[in-house]
Amino acid sequence: MDVKSEIKNSPMSRFQIVTVTICLVLIMIDGFDVLVMSFTAPTLSAEWKVPPIELGYLLSAGLFGMSAGSILLTPLADKIGRRNLTLLALSIISVGMILSVTAADVPQLIAYRVFTGLGIGGMIANLSVLVSEYSSDRRRGMAMGIFSAGYPIGGAVGGVIAGSLIAAYGWRAAFVFGAVVSVAMLIASWFLLPESLEYLAEKGSNRSLPAINKILGRMGRPHLSELPAAPSLEQNTGSVFKEVFGPKMLSRTLLVWTGYAFLIAAFYFANTWTPKIMAEAAGNNQLGVTAGILVSTGGIVGALGFGVLSTWVKSRLLNTLCLVVAGIAYIAFAGSFGATGLALALATLVGMLTNAGVAGYYTIVPPLYSAKARASGFGWMIGVGRLVSIVAPILVGYLIAAGMPPVTIFYLFAVPLFLSALCCVALGRVLGRRDSMDSAPTEGENNSRTPVSEPSEAR
Repeated sequence: MDVKSEIKNSPMSRFQIVTVTICLVLIMIDGFDVLVMSFTAPTLSAEWKVPPIELGYLLSAGLFGMSAGSILLTPLADKIGRRNLTLLALSIISVGMILSVTAADVPQLIAYRVFTGLGIGGMIANLSVLVSEYSSDRRRGMAMGIFSAGYPIGGAVGGVIAGSLIAAYGWRAAFVFGAVVSVAMLIASWFLLPESLEYLAEKGSNRSLPAINKILGRMGRPHLSELPAAPSLEQNTGSVFKEVFGPKMLSRTLLVWTGYAFLIAAFYFANTWTPKIMAEAAGNNQLGVTAGILVSTGGIVGALGFGVLSTWVKSRLLNTLCLVVAGIAYIAFAGSFGATGLALALATLVGMLTNAGVAGYYTIVPPLYSAKARASGFGWMIGVGRLVSIVAPILVGYLIAAGMPPVTIFYLFAVPLFLSALCCVALGRVLGRRDSMDSAPTEGENNSRTPVSEPSEAR
């Protein structure tokens, strides 16, 4: 029995749905943990008399940690397993949140936020890979859309809870809440989160077959008498790097990394600067807050909408369309500041389409790599995107300080969205050419491929 084909081509079992649900809850926790500093910043800055520059470092500390975690920790999933890395990342997050409660000054809190970010960065990409591997081909886009929506949902719901806790008990209460839910999910994940079947199959150790059969039993599928044949990827320390950057995969890697970086630059610009730009344009701070909320709300709708539509439309094509329309929405939003109602509607559309783009990349990228290199390739892509996410808001600050009108900046950030769409188009061409070249593959040509042909969602 071809285990991978069985999972990809069969309806999702209850066990698979539970696994995806656990990943959804974990990404919701990540969404809260990333934004908790924003929720506590007003109260904390007033209590500690934190100047703006130091507050900026506090707000960026988590992003620095996330970028490092995505680049450095995520590849461990291809060596120690998806489940083990998730448990490790959750442990780091739990410790980081507990330490944050005890912080006595700004430098300590910055250090604890960077440490917490390491765990968040290491877990986000890893969870995405698990969701992709436990989803059927037909439902992968839907599962990734729901999973991607968990991030803004966690931020929104967590923000409401944190606001109440901070008002009643002070800013440390928000970190206590984050620590409690992180530890609770660490315990739940220990008992309920399975290892990746594809990882176990490609690892091929003495413990792999019993572990695979245990999972298959929980899925209601027959046991295997022997391990499935693994691809002939070289088993050495450089094999993962060679697959991600080797001649066969290099063009795919560069295209998805570049496309994602372009998208995430525009994404974080909209999410960080829209409230302030809108408030200044309208002369109404509350209107700016409303615009920010609508961007986040639109993000939830966009991620879920991508999942629904991907059931009927190929994920890569759908992602390309979302990115093009997102660029148009940025341009339209920039020209709507004088009409409040239209501007707020377009702010919602901006959030909707950019988050749909994130869900799109989360859907189409993991299947491009074999199970041995999937977490590394995907995690490095997110890490590069996080580096851009740090730079983009700072760049906007310099542009505004230099006198560039906010309208022009929105026009400027529409360009990366169009370039990201072009990367998706180019990826389709590369995959089409590779399919033609591999119509009669030889043994040597299969070194960087998974045991079965690439899922249609990647095309």
